[in-house]
Amino acid sequence: MQAFTVEQARAARAFLGWSQRELSEAAGLSYETIRNFERSRNSATAKTLTAIQIAFQKAGVEFHRRGRRIGVTIVLPWKKW
Repeated sequence: MQAFTVEQARAARAFLGWSQRELSEAAGLSYETIRNFERSRNSATAKTLTAIQIAFQKAGVEFHRRGRRIGVTIVLPWKKW
């Protein structure tokens, strides 16, 4: 899995309109774990980062990194317009 930053996670949450509680539910983690991760109070474990990334991926989020540039893309479900 590709690594992502706290800033990308916050941006992804904003794009999706998710609260920290909604992310915690989607990732199967405690609210405190998400809050601490976003505040960068401690280093998140690999298990925590994986759970967060999987939750975002299921919601259509893609994280990008190219050199010093980082980004977030939301892949909307396909529908006929």
